Amino acid sequence: MQKLAVAPLFLATLILAGCGSPNSSGGSSSTTSAAAGASQAGAPAPAATAVTGTVTVPNPPSPITSQAKLELSLVDVTAQPAVTVNKQDFAPPTFPQAFHIPFSASAINGNDLYVLQATMQDNGRTYTTKLQQPVLTRGQPAKVDIVLVAEPTKAEKMLADFENAKRQTGAMTVKTGTSSKIGESHSWQVFSDEHGVEFIIEQTNEADKGFTKTEYAYKDGLPWVVVQEQMPKADAPATSTERVGWGNDGVVVLNQQISGGKTTTMSDAQTKALNAQATAEYKRFKKH
Repeated sequence: MQKLAVAPLFLATLILAGCGSPNSSGGSSSTTSAAAGASQAGAPAPAATAVTGTVTVPNPPSPITSQAKLELSLVDVTAQPAVTVNKQDFAPPTFPQAFHIPFSASAINGNDLYVLQATMQDNGRTYTTKLQQPVLTRGQPAKVDIVLVAEPTKAEKMLADFENAKRQTGAMTVKTGTSSKIGESHSWQVFSDEHGVEFIIEQTNEADKGFTKTEYAYKDGLPWVVVQEQMPKADAPATSTERVGWGNDGVVVLNQQISGGKTTTMSDAQTKALNAQATAEYKRFKKH
């Protein structure tokens, strides 16, 4: 009797196992497919092997010449001192200039900050970016577009400083004077402070040559900037302008001769003559 009771129970177990087998098999297959799909969807993009992009120079103050040299550098600025990973130069560049700076993955530390530095030299002027461009790490891209901006030249900075110094003469002590002779008259203003003579404005009116206005600026008792304008008469537009300025070492920094809408440079003899003229005027008025 006990054997008969066991048989139905064993048969029921087999039936239940058989019914569950297809469901178990199907569930396993579905899970595997879903995992494979998720793996494909979440696959990381191929790692960058180069920094790429373009460089532009909108509205340069003067046309870019064939002597221009553009330098691009991929730099690790976290390292001390900073380390250049790779660089690319263009001489001359053609704008918009595309670039491709390859690097080895082993050269990149994911915890460091990397920037793309860009500078260009052309005709005495430097072009740079307003801000350094981060790349590669800390969520930064491998493809970037760089915009270069022109910096003032040394001559432009000197001329701007001269104009600023001229505006400061209102706070200085001023002495004026005049002199005349047949066919020629002179007037002058001498501006001084606790350091001595800083600025002189001299005007000469010659009946046969027209009107000349000369501005002399000094630093530490030495000629700094001279601006001389020629015009047909007082208060008329200048027909020519000469500007020359010297650095602390006496080397000419500013050298412009403007006439007929064209800007050229003066000869060494001309700049030396203006320096001697400025020195003579300083000695003349220093005595007063």
